[in-house]
Amino acid sequence: MDILKPTTAFLGTMYVGTNRLGRALTTPEKRDFASLLRKHDFVGASLVSLNFAFKLSRSRPAAQDLRDRAHVRLVEQGWDPGIVTLAKCLCRFVWSEHTHEKRERVAARRAEDGFLREQSIDHGAAPSVEDLALRLETERKEEARAAKRSASLRAAFVQAGDTVNQIWLDSWLAGVDSPAEMARSSGHDVSDFYRAADRRKRHVARLLAAEGGPTIEEDE
Repeated sequence: MDILKPTTAFLGTMYVGTNRLGRALTTPEKRDFASLLRKHDFVGASLVSLNFAFKLSRSRPAAQDLRDRAHVRLVEQGWDPGIVTLAKCLCRFVWSEHTHEKRERVAARRAEDGFLREQSIDHGAAPSVEDLALRLETERKEEARAAKRSASLRAAFVQAGDTVNQIWLDSWLAGVDSPAEMARSSGHDVSDFYRAADRRKRHVARLLAAEGGPTIEEDE
């Protein structure tokens, strides 16, 4: 037996995961894991991760698939409640699965592109290689623009000492867009988030003027 592997699924309050454990959970371990998840509001955390998955995929079936795969990752890779909340842990797994899926799609497009180029050599025509390349480049630019915009907005909030809007941005990126939920999880009064909206719009207006393009969409 590998002495580096734990002999139980739990080290204190930390759940080590079946990958590190090197085996499936025993029946008592499954009960203990279920109890730990209930203690940390697994249902609520799962809903947060589903909302985040939907923001990433813009498809309910795709979001549910991402959420379910995040659940599997949780069982396999483990979770330490002392380091990260269950909701954030699941959202990280959702993001990881989403980016992995995107890399697979890009690889598939490149393979398709290569096939079409080979076909064009054989048959003297390339019906959609240019469209495929344009679609891929557009997606790359949109992803880079969104990441840059979020980073710029966060920097503006930090510079202004606007902690409420920093919480808003973290929550929005995690799939939470309800001011009431943000207030509940952060300990702030919900009115703080409604007042923060005007400040946020001013920040957004400045960033929009600087970059000359569209900005983050939000539901007020």
